[in-house]
Amino acid sequence: MKRTVPGKSTLGTVDAVTDGQQSSRALSFGKVAENYDRARPGYPAELYADIAVGDGLRVLEAGAGTGKATVALAELGASVVAVEPDSAMAELVRRRTENLDVEVQVSRFEDCAAPAAAFDLVVAAQSWHWVNHEQGAAVAARALVPGGALRLWWNMPGDLEGPAWEAVRAAYDATEPEAAHLLVCSLGAQPESNVPRAEGFGPWTTSTYKWVQRYSAGEFCAMAATYSSHLALDDGRRGEVLGAVHAAIARHSYVDYRYVTQMVTARLD
Repeated sequence: MKRTVPGKSTLGTVDAVTDGQQSSRALSFGKVAENYDRARPGYPAELYADIAVGDGLRVLEAGAGTGKATVALAELGASVVAVEPDSAMAELVRRRTENLDVEVQVSRFEDCAAPAAAFDLVVAAQSWHWVNHEQGAAVAARALVPGGALRLWWNMPGDLEGPAWEAVRAAYDATEPEAAHLLVCSLGAQPESNVPRAEGFGPWTTSTYKWVQRYSAGEFCAMAATYSSHLALDDGRRGEVLGAVHAAIARHSYVDYRYVTQMVTARLD
């Protein structure tokens, strides 16, 4: 039976956390930066083709993380200023991009030193929900050239159905149900209205990309351990939860994760 989570906004938001908790969670990834880089998926090539990345494209990136999108954009010829608030994550981006046209700033995106009208594109890959939307949109509007675009994208769980996924959800239900949201609940593409309108920009348009990645029990648990909902748990509790999830997947050998990558785009008015 497919399980969805009704009534919860999933694009551009972090549900059920206070501003203080959100800030704390946003800076929780640095302690697992290397694991995050190894375990988290990237984004489909079709997305970058639609962006039309090429030589000379000037990109400002909000929340670079470990550089999954940063590297892909720079390798396709873009010049990137990557803004990342966590120093450990930023250092990993520097190492991964030392031979590419990338500048790394350790800063909240809302406070970054971005020159005015200097970029063709502002992007956020799996990160805009950590940015204050109003302040972030203002930074993007100042930084973009006339007609420039703000592009935000996320990997979302698509249809996660079948005995293996039922076993995984049962493991979370028996241990830490709240940790499962955005990870093992079928969500798919979300309404554009889930992302607040960016002041100074036109309406959002959406592009979606469907793809599948197979995970062993160990690979899935390594990825799950990098989610803020899991990092917020103490070591013992996280080990208990992931032990149950690992056992559930191992009984079925693997899970096929059906991703829906959703990109929303708005043009500067």
